[in-house]
Amino acid sequence: MPVQDAITIDPSTCTRCALCAEVCPNRVLVRDGPGGTIAARDNAGLCMKCGQCMAICPTRSIAVEGLSYEKDFFDLPGGGPDEAAFHGLIRTRRAVRNFKGGPVPKELLEKVVEAISFAPPSFPPPKYQIVVVQNAGLIRKALPNMIRLYESLVKMMKNPVIRFFIKREVGSKRFRTMQSHLLPLLESRLPALKAGTEDTLTRNAPAMILFLADRDGEDIGPDIHIAAAFGMLAAHSMGLGGSIMDIIPPAIDRDPELRKMFSIPDGQEVAAALILGYPRYKYQRGIRRKIRGVHWL
Repeated sequence: MPVQDAITIDPSTCTRCALCAEVCPNRVLVRDGPGGTIAARDNAGLCMKCGQCMAICPTRSIAVEGLSYEKDFFDLPGGGPDEAAFHGLIRTRRAVRNFKGGPVPKELLEKVVEAISFAPPSFPPPKYQIVVVQNAGLIRKALPNMIRLYESLVKMMKNPVIRFFIKREVGSKRFRTMQSHLLPLLESRLPALKAGTEDTLTRNAPAMILFLADRDGEDIGPDIHIAAAFGMLAAHSMGLGGSIMDIIPPAIDRDPELRKMFSIPDGQEVAAALILGYPRYKYQRGIRRKIRGVHWL
């Protein structure tokens, strides 16, 4: 469909402010002198349907094919965001890995999902799916399979030949992370995991959100981790706690039984996992983190 048909501007209501052209990231909409704005034919294929033009138009004069003011947009409240409230949120957030017993109400999980939907994608629309696991028993049922997989990994990493192929598969950076963090943790905690005296993998979480990506699709890893962070902050704002658990996705992704258990579609990979629940403990103070380096130019 030509861009002139995919994006239309109502001349009877357009005020020719050209704000739509100013915010269009790919210059699909451009200024047309005193005439206002037109759709640029040369950039026809660059429209991402990000909605920026419709979101900023003061008179609702722009229509992008596939988007609706009533369905896809909502009016923003007056005034700006509260800086103090935001800093209070991020300063008091902690990675929570100790949870009270009891389920997380579905209505709170729905609000977390809604917050995730506001995370900015690199190239709209969002290309990931999520699986919301609100059944704590299902998470506990998955634990033995995860333990077996990681017990096998520890053994394989002791074999130089297998270790070489693992490094080639995961890449040098991830391999170094595995050697520096994952393996020492597993070697230390596997005995207790196998004995059933602790759960270092899913942390006895009552709920979990899995983020899925197309196995042969685009690189949307950054999008997914930003979305997971949005979900974690939303959970914190509602009195929940959570943690992004990088140890969970590979275990589910590589085990056919777990993929079936968590309804992972064929062609999808588990890219991130966010565990959620009510915090068991209350922290008394925040933690200051030092950035490795800050350079002002």
